[in-house]
Order: sequence, then C-alpha cells, then structure tokens
Amino acid sequence: MDKLLFELADLQIWRRGNRYFVRYDAGSHQVVIREDEISETEAREGMKSGVAAVKMLHAVQDRLIQQGINPYTSNL
Repeated sequence: MDKLLFELADLQIWRRGNRYFVRYDAGSHQVVIREDEISETEAREGMKSGVAAVKMLHAVQDRLIQQGINPYTSNL
C-alpha cells in the first residue's frame, strides 16, 4: 500500500511497503512527472525541511545522471 509521507509543492516522498520513492515534476516548461526509488535514509533526510527535500532531490538526479539516466524525462 502506498503512503504519502511528505509533500512540498510538486515533490512528494512515498513509502510502498518497505521501499521509498520520490515523485516530482522534472519538467521546466511542461509537467513531466517522474518517480525514483530512494533509500530510507534519503527519505528521512528529505522530510526534515523544504531545503533538505530539494538537496535530496538534487542528489538523486545527480546519481541518475552518473548512471546514464536522464532525470528530466518521465518514467511513469
């Protein structure tokens, strides 16, 4: 069962069972919804504040880029 843990504008942190996901709008001029798996530690850090959530999202996007994945396209 999905449970919304945190929401800040178009950034959400979800728990699905014992897995965690960040769902966000990755677009700039149009809505591009994307969901990526994160660790429990990243989820906890991201829920501390708005600034922490944005830092966590940037870290996730940097990790995706290093893996050769475009974080600015929808994967849903």
